Amino acid sequence: MSDGQLVQPIKIARAYEQLAGLLRERITSGDLREGDRLPSETALAKQAGVSRSTVREALRILEQGGLVQRASPRIMVVSERSDNPSFRELRRELRKRNVTFHHLHEALHTFDPELTRFAAMRASHSDIEALHQALDEQERHLDHLAEWSRLDVEFHAALAEMSANPALIIAREPISQLLLPALYRFMDTREMAEHATNYHRRIVNEIEVHDPDTAAAVMRRHLNDWRTAWEKRGLDLHQEILDLSYTTKSEPNTVISTHQEEEETPWASSRPPRRSPVSSMPSASRDS
Repeated sequence: MSDGQLVQPIKIARAYEQLAGLLRERITSGDLREGDRLPSETALAKQAGVSRSTVREALRILEQGGLVQRASPRIMVVSERSDNPSFRELRRELRKRNVTFHHLHEALHTFDPELTRFAAMRASHSDIEALHQALDEQERHLDHLAEWSRLDVEFHAALAEMSANPALIIAREPISQLLLPALYRFMDTREMAEHATNYHRRIVNEIEVHDPDTAAAVMRRHLNDWRTAWEKRGLDLHQEILDLSYTTKSEPNTVISTHQEEEETPWASSRPPRRSPVSSMPSASRDS
């Protein structure tokens, strides 16, 4: 209030972006399985409260991302990702080795602070501009958590790319495939997304001034904060990642206002998130 401004400008995502994010969430969480047929454009438009052109644009985004494919000119199905040899091999190793959330966090804690350190040493001016643009995009999607989660994974992957170490980039890449289901299982409030985005902003600021030690330290705290929040939510640290990928919760995602202090009580909430099937998809906020 010191500058006389009572509220911040309201940012509303385009309807097709919201719808694409909702469908992406259903696919990644496992509510829609590989090979499942999506409802018709007319049915999706009615469920979401948007026009068929909005539905077509949302499906185009998902098709370009490899999440859905056309079985015929009028039938869209969830893509058979298991046909990809690398994806099939990843799933086989996950199952064989019982990879859990704890393992995922430990891997991130090993990779990401050092990748962030290298990014702070090597990022170019254009790299830093791209990071600021990525943060702006995350802030525009604080109320659309499925899309925010996807952008979060992209942000961390971008930091890896800026390390300019091909061996580390290749080694970390499969973690991105593991991270998104964990985020869908966990992120269910604007406060949580905003809290994480604030950490991202601090990390980018340290990269911008080329302070590798502080950038790595902030990333390390960010990851520890996530683990602490996971535990406070009563979620199992030893939940297998494949189980997260194929959860079939049937109740709608509950948005909880936490109003917690940023540093002291991270992302606190008393209950785990809940998700709804496509048949109970909420309406997009507005049409395109």
